[in-house]
Amino acid sequence: MIVKQTSRHNQVLLRLGVLIALSLGIDPVVRAQPSTVDVQPSGEVEVFAERGTQISVDGEPTQQLPLSAPLLLRAGQHVITATQGRSTLSAQVDVRAGRAQEVRFSFSVQAVSITVPPHALLLEQYEGIPKAAEEELAIATVRALSKQRLTLIQLPRDALPPASCLTQTACLSDQAAKQQVDYTVVLSVTASAGPSDSASVRSYAVRAQVVDRSVGQQASAISESCPSCSVEMLKDKLSQVLSPLASAALTRKKGFLRIQTEPSQAEVLINGERVGMAPLQRRVWAGTVELRASLPGYRELLQRVDVAESAESSVTLKLEPAEQEWSEQEAAARKRRVIVLDGSKPSVERSPRPRWRLLAGAAGIGVGGVLLGIGAGALSVDGQCITAPEGSARHCDALYATRPLGLGLVTTGSALILGGVLTMAWPGNVIPPKTQPSQGVGK
Repeated sequence: MIVKQTSRHNQVLLRLGVLIALSLGIDPVVRAQPSTVDVQPSGEVEVFAERGTQISVDGEPTQQLPLSAPLLLRAGQHVITATQGRSTLSAQVDVRAGRAQEVRFSFSVQAVSITVPPHALLLEQYEGIPKAAEEELAIATVRALSKQRLTLIQLPRDALPPASCLTQTACLSDQAAKQQVDYTVVLSVTASAGPSDSASVRSYAVRAQVVDRSVGQQASAISESCPSCSVEMLKDKLSQVLSPLASAALTRKKGFLRIQTEPSQAEVLINGERVGMAPLQRRVWAGTVELRASLPGYRELLQRVDVAESAESSVTLKLEPAEQEWSEQEAAARKRRVIVLDGSKPSVERSPRPRWRLLAGAAGIGVGGVLLGIGAGALSVDGQCITAPEGSARHCDALYATRPLGLGLVTTGSALILGGVLTMAWPGNVIPPKTQPSQGVGK
C-alpha cells in the first residue's frame, strides 16, 4: 500500500523519524490514513517516467507524476502500474524495511528497470552537545547526505558498535557487510568551550569519513572546525561539508585486481592494508596501487601497479629466497660458520692431524704413484711386438696384450693417490671450548 506523500522537506524529516524510531526498536509506518500509526516496517520506492504518467500501487487510486516524494510502502511484494494513454506497464517490487529502490518506466521501448541506489550505514558521535541540538544536527546530516541520493540506515541503540570501531577501517567495513550496505558514514561532532564562547555559542570540531565496503578502505574524509558557532551555524557547516564528502565517495573510480604470488600463500597488503593470502581478487581504487607481499623465508616484495578504471587487471608477484639478501662476504662467512668472539681467536678449534695418518697418506701417495707409472707403461706397449720382426715381411709372431693389466694398475694407483691426499688433508678432531669458571661476588 502507498503509505504517504509529503513534500521533500517533510519527507526528510519523516525519514529521520523512522531512523530514530528504529534506533529505539520501533518499526514505524504511516497508513494510507495520515493520522494513523502502524507498526509495520516500510521502505521507499521512487518512480520515474514521463511527466503526466498515472501511477497506482496494488490497485489503489492513481497518482500523477512527478510525485513530490518517493512512495513509502510496507515491506513485502507490491505491483506498481504506470499508465500513459493506452499503454500500461507494470513492475513487481520487493520492498525491504528501511531500504530504497528506483523504478523507471520507459514507454518508448516498453521496458521497466528496477535499480537500488547506494545505501550507507550512518554512525554518529556527539560529544558535549545537548540532546535537543543533537536532533537538529541529525536532521541536517540526513538532508546533506540525501542530496547525493544516498539512502541512510541507522542501527538500533543496542546494536551500535563500540566506540573503538569508529576509527578502524576494517571494523567499519565489517559493519557495512553485516547490514548489507555499500558504505559506512561516520560523523563525529565535538564541542569545546573557548574563552569567548557562551551557552549558545561554542567551538566545534567536525570529522567525517566514508568507508567503501567493496574496497575495504576509506573513500573520502573531512576534518573541519567551526569556531564560535551557534547550532544554526553548525547545521549550515554540516550541509556545506557532508554533501561534497558523499559525492567524492560515490564518484571515486574503482577497478578490479587479481593478485597471485610465486610461491603462493604470501600475505598481501594493498596500500598498507592487509587483505589476505594470495591468490586473491579485490576491488581497488583506480590509479597506482602499492602492493606488498611477504612470506617466511623470502624477501619482502614491494611493487606498484596501475589499475584502469572499471577494468580488470592481473599481477603476479615473484618473491626471491631470503638468502639472496646476503652480500658475497656475508655468504662466505656463513659457509665457514666460524664465530669470532674476541676479534682474533675463533670459537672452533681442532687438534693437529695424527702422525700415523700423515705417514699412511704419504705411503698411499707413493705406492699409488708407482702403480700409476707401471700401469701407464703397460698401456703404452699394449699391441706392440714382443720381439723385433724378422724377414722381408716384417711380421710379428707375438704381441703384448697388457691393456687389462695397465687399466687395473692405473685405477688402483689413482685410488691410492686420492686416498692418501684425503687422509693427509682431513682435519683433526674438534676441541670442545673451555668453560670459563664463574667468578663469585665478594661479600
